[in-house]
Amino acid sequence: MSRKLLAVIAIAIPGTLAACGGGNSGGGNPSTSPGTTATCPTGTQTSGHGATLSIGSKSFAEEQLMAQMTVDVLGAHGFTITNTFSAADKAIGTALSDGTIDMYWQYTGTELGDYLGLTGFPTALAAAFTYVQQKDEANNLCWVAPTQFDDTNGIAIKSSQTSTFGASLAAFGTYLTAHPNTHVCIQSEFLTRPDGLPGLVSQYGWPAASSFHYTQIGTTAEKAIASGQCDAGEVYTTDSAIEANNEVTLTDDKNLFPPDNAGLVVRSSVLQKYPSIGAWMTPVAAKLTTPVMLQLNAMVEIQGQTVPSVAHTWLVQNGFLSS
Repeated sequence: MSRKLLAVIAIAIPGTLAACGGGNSGGGNPSTSPGTTATCPTGTQTSGHGATLSIGSKSFAEEQLMAQMTVDVLGAHGFTITNTFSAADKAIGTALSDGTIDMYWQYTGTELGDYLGLTGFPTALAAAFTYVQQKDEANNLCWVAPTQFDDTNGIAIKSSQTSTFGASLAAFGTYLTAHPNTHVCIQSEFLTRPDGLPGLVSQYGWPAASSFHYTQIGTTAEKAIASGQCDAGEVYTTDSAIEANNEVTLTDDKNLFPPDNAGLVVRSSVLQKYPSIGAWMTPVAAKLTTPVMLQLNAMVEIQGQTVPSVAHTWLVQNGFLSS
């Protein structure tokens, strides 16, 4: 289970929903590029001409940062974006489908596995994005602006321990076999998930739970690793606490952990009216790599900076806003 599913539902402030959804003001420019579909057209960077739209987000920093960047960038190009709705999966997906909101940032693995109920999907980030894009088009949902970060499951260790444990899941599996007293901390559901411990056993040669003691903890392991309670543990790969505690995630060479890059999901009826949404947000998403998201998340969650300030500063520094 990814942390996207663990976010606590935080429904929007009462009275704001009447202003959300529908994209019912302002003019559109529904031009498409050759080869694009009528359902999910690709537009050019044209003005929103005063269109009022709404975006939702899940209630953690990464989601809020991407939503705020969307507000700022589209706002600078003729759109007015309302950003008052927050909810967890699957309430936020329902809000998009029923028109309460017009768009939100979703994660490929979460959508494919938990919304569409699919297995055996591509593990490379670009291929996973194309796959979910194709699958959701039939649901009148359009995926645009693929990010380059991967917020998936991971196993972290102290940076200083890479020379001892190795830098990959395979190397660490070899170390565990030879050092059965190593403390590895995981959440309970990781014990049985195919992309959890069973996958690490079958693909990377980790010792099985029947022959090795794995310590179960109730949350991700960054603090437990930093304190010395755990030598290694389960994390999510863009958690700010990884960088804050001088930790690294072990390389997943065989793509055991599901892809979880993000894309902006827009109802097809909205994108047909305003295809420039994707054109404006795609170059922004292209710069959102895992190291970038780790840094931005840390600014909010560790340093206590505000989401609007962090998002705005990054957009200016990268040339998406003039000031």
